[in-house]
Amino acid sequence: MSPAFMFLLIALGLVATELLIMQFSVFWFLFFGIGALVTSLVCWLLPELGWTAAWGLFFVSSLLTSFVLFRPLRRWQAQPSPLAGNDAIGQIGDVIEAIEAGGEGKVSWSGAEWPARAESGETFAVGDKATIRALDGISLIVGR
Repeated sequence: MSPAFMFLLIALGLVATELLIMQFSVFWFLFFGIGALVTSLVCWLLPELGWTAAWGLFFVSSLLTSFVLFRPLRRWQAQPSPLAGNDAIGQIGDVIEAIEAGGEGKVSWSGAEWPARAESGETFAVGDKATIRALDGISLIVGR
């Protein structure tokens, strides 16, 4: 097996591990995967490169990748993410259990039943459409 093919397999394994298992939480698999990809490319372009030089290139390119990408990836990772569930706000659900003013009922949204309360004293009958205005725990606050 040539060093180019071997390091290509190593790169695919490391990058896949980072993406599928670590989900961009560790980055070291990604850094070494990029280093292996660089090594594979260089070994493919320079087939006379031996195994010792290939392993040396792998470690050097992995370290350089680490130094270059660590801070930007940490900054990207530290950015605030949108709150879970905010994709519900503004969506429309079907009332499946009447919602009285000040009381609770149920709304069907996104294939599930959710406890719901009406905002500002509105009432909803079964079959009405309700727009999700806010979330309170697992309860939907709905309006017209």
